[in-house]
Amino acid sequence: MGLRVACASLLLIATAPSGLAQTAAEPPDPGTVTIPDLSGGRDPAVVSNGWKYFYFWRADTSYAEAYADIADCYRFMPAPNATASVPRFVPWEEAASVATVQPPAIQPYGIVGAVIGEIIAGPLVRRAHQSRLRRCMEPRGYQRYPLQERRWEELTDNFSPASIAMQAKAASGPRPDGDPLPEDR
Repeated sequence: MGLRVACASLLLIATAPSGLAQTAAEPPDPGTVTIPDLSGGRDPAVVSNGWKYFYFWRADTSYAEAYADIADCYRFMPAPNATASVPRFVPWEEAASVATVQPPAIQPYGIVGAVIGEIIAGPLVRRAHQSRLRRCMEPRGYQRYPLQERRWEELTDNFSPASIAMQAKAASGPRPDGDPLPEDR
């Protein structure tokens, strides 16, 4: 009986009128979006750090399409201030609340461990964001191009929602001046 109810509710959701479906927000006007200079993709120093600092580009992609793709991929970004500490489980039976689990004030590794953790947290968060974007954007046909660190920081804006428009403009803009990065880097 429970399986029938679940199947029926899925069928109702699948056949719901399009007015009930969630619609994506309209992208901002690309004329109002400013991006940093994306040149320098042939500089050997920039290319050697291309595995860390890059942007996506795909030929014949409109700004609206790139915006939709990047916005869709941002769904997989790690939650801000998320922690892997236990407990993380919140049972479904409880009321839908936004209760977050705060990490203990002193980590189990002591103050020295907490300091070391803060030092390495930045690169770990950056890698988590970038790897999730790569796994989402590369299968869609986007290629990665190297970018200087300072310009990458401006373009990604700490992976804020505003950076979606900047990255979409870069992804749909003119052909980059350098070569794309290999997929294994």
